[in-house]
Amino acid sequence: MRLTMPEKKSLSKVFARKYRYATKLEKRDILDEFIEYIGYNRSYAARVLRTSLIKKDEKKKNKRKRKPYYDEDVSKALEKIWEISDYICGKRLFVIIPAMIEKLEKFNELKLTNTVKKKLKKISAATIDRLLNPARRRLGRKGTSMTKSTTYLIDKIPIKTFGEWGDSPTGYTQLDLVAHNGGNVYGGFLYSLNATDVGTSWTTCNLVKDKTMFQMLKGLISMKRSFPFPIKGMHSDNGSEFLNDAALAFADKYNIEFTRGRPHKKNDNAYVEQKNYSILRRNTGYLRYDKPEHADVLRELYRYLNLYVNYFHPTMILIEKHRIGAKATRKYDIPKTPYKRLLERDDVEDTIKIKIKNIYEGLNPAKLKRKINSCQAKLIRMAAPIRMPLKPKNIRRKKEVKHTLPRWRRDSNPRNPNPFLERQKLEELRRAVDKLGDRGSG
Repeated sequence: MRLTMPEKKSLSKVFARKYRYATKLEKRDILDEFIEYIGYNRSYAARVLRTSLIKKDEKKKNKRKRKPYYDEDVSKALEKIWEISDYICGKRLFVIIPAMIEKLEKFNELKLTNTVKKKLKKISAATIDRLLNPARRRLGRKGTSMTKSTTYLIDKIPIKTFGEWGDSPTGYTQLDLVAHNGGNVYGGFLYSLNATDVGTSWTTCNLVKDKTMFQMLKGLISMKRSFPFPIKGMHSDNGSEFLNDAALAFADKYNIEFTRGRPHKKNDNAYVEQKNYSILRRNTGYLRYDKPEHADVLRELYRYLNLYVNYFHPTMILIEKHRIGAKATRKYDIPKTPYKRLLERDDVEDTIKIKIKNIYEGLNPAKLKRKINSCQAKLIRMAAPIRMPLKPKNIRRKKEVKHTLPRWRRDSNPRNPNPFLERQKLEELRRAVDKLGDRGSG
């Protein structure tokens, strides 16, 4: 019968007392007997007998401290690059570190010694996540679904499932409409039209005032112009904002193949659904935007965000997926920015590649990030609610439709930070403190 771990520890202490004061020959016999009982490797068994009676505090004192290879200078430089890169994960960050160092030094945003640069260029993705772990913060929540299915024109638009998107040519996009309602579906509010090219991961965000046909048509035209290459296909869900005469006429006019996913199957739009959080919600949050000044700031934000995401944010595209029972194994390609992917495509004209190269040469990622942060700060100041520092008792809350979230999604998760929500929390706390100060003075 195999010994349990508590039994092994007790037996080790008994043999260790004999082993400590034994002669060399006696230690050999004790060690042989100990191995016979416990089944350890000889080298490991000898170490157990030497250290099992030593207290934990003594072990810590005797432990040699090795000087870390990635010192504080490397950590500070890495954290700045990570912040400018919008807090992406280590697997995506380590691919663009050399390009980011070159860009930031070109625009005098970062000054590094040769030693620090050498270490940053050879750092691994796992080490990046380990070094950045203390700096990670996250606040997040999900919004309400505003998709209302329709049977109108449903027979005229063919279905395309998730299994038909492999090796898609450049220009075949997935579309989705994201509502900025702040959790309250009543009244009018703004929307964002999110579009992702499947082959290159090129993503653009455009503002839409409402879900009427006229405004959706304007949004589709803006979406088409925001891509540097011609749109060959567009794929949407079954919402009434897409399945209508205006969208169908738009597709016919520009010779765009129009397809849709199956009802209640979000995986048919997986590419754009993933971008709804990683790009849109991470930069606009879950506040309610329903005023003209909100629209002006959102347009300015998207102008900078579209450049920042497509030229400096690497993405990973799924290559293979195998399922064995309940376990799914996924294999991704090497992380690359949509800009790099577009340059490597053979189905993209050289004039388009030259155009985006010229745009890339004049872009400063740190400046773009500052512009995005400035727009986000404006949105938070205008749209963040003023929280009551002390909740009044015996007052019925106004009835409204709000989404609910389990506690584990509201709490901090250091693996996936949302900087916009962190900034919003600080602004709401500041307002609460100001309100308390006004009450005290009154």
